[in-house]
Amino acid sequence: MASKYITEIAISTSPEREQQLHDQDYDKINVILSKGTSSATRVFMWYKKGDGKPITRVQFSFTDAMKDDLKKARFTELPENLNSGTDGDVIHLWYSSGASPKYNIPIVDLFLTTNEKEEANQFKLGWERLPCNLNRGNSGDFITLWLKRKSETYICDVAATTSFQEHINLFKGGYIRLDEDLNRDSGGNPIFLWYRQSTATGGGLTEMNASVNHDQDSSLEMSGFTVVNVNLNAGRSGQSVMVWFKKDGSLPIKALTVTSNPDVTGPYMEAGLILIDKNLNAGNNGMPLFLWYGK
Repeated sequence: MASKYITEIAISTSPEREQQLHDQDYDKINVILSKGTSSATRVFMWYKKGDGKPITRVQFSFTDAMKDDLKKARFTELPENLNSGTDGDVIHLWYSSGASPKYNIPIVDLFLTTNEKEEANQFKLGWERLPCNLNRGNSGDFITLWLKRKSETYICDVAATTSFQEHINLFKGGYIRLDEDLNRDSGGNPIFLWYRQSTATGGGLTEMNASVNHDQDSSLEMSGFTVVNVNLNAGRSGQSVMVWFKKDGSLPIKALTVTSNPDVTGPYMEAGLILIDKNLNAGNNGMPLFLWYGK
């Protein structure tokens, strides 16, 4: 019987490599990763289902520091630049076959979207969005990778980091990094939000919010929210931006993502996602970024 889990991922940047992967029984996702750019390089993502260890986490790097911490956490790096042939950021895909079975749920399928309506539909079908735009730093289409897991998952923990030294422990603890710098283009420290998943419905996050001033801090605290004790505006002189969560016994959150694309708002809301309407990059000239969650 064929394995149900993805055990390998590969990238092709040439017809020769495409043929090689085809001959090795990889399945191709038929989306050109440079879609919408003038690049002549046809970059494709491939995967294989096998009998080896299932892949449980997929991450991206778009800086050298991100590469260093993924190496230390023993992720497998794919050497090809997903942004080959464009003037965008150098993006590498990394994957891990999991540490703790409690938090690492096997991936059974991959999907790529190239527009906001497609994205909203994937949420409705229970897929998990990885927020790194695979055309990051160029003018191409907004291309996003999605994962489907073996079983339904819920967000049980959330964390934030302002230095790369903290990343290794979170990776080892089974956390997934949302691969978008929450201080993007602001000149501040690279800041990332993280989450951990579980198949258990009890004890998970049931609500999230954010604050960009002290009045909002007080109001959320009085409403029973707990703060993630990291200022998402660290390294900048603007106001403190904090993320808050609640675990109150109601249905836990299934999806958590961050967006830099304003065009998703309508389709995401139609799909039933909840927008936290506070710019996570507030108080500086960086790119506006917003957090969404879904149940």
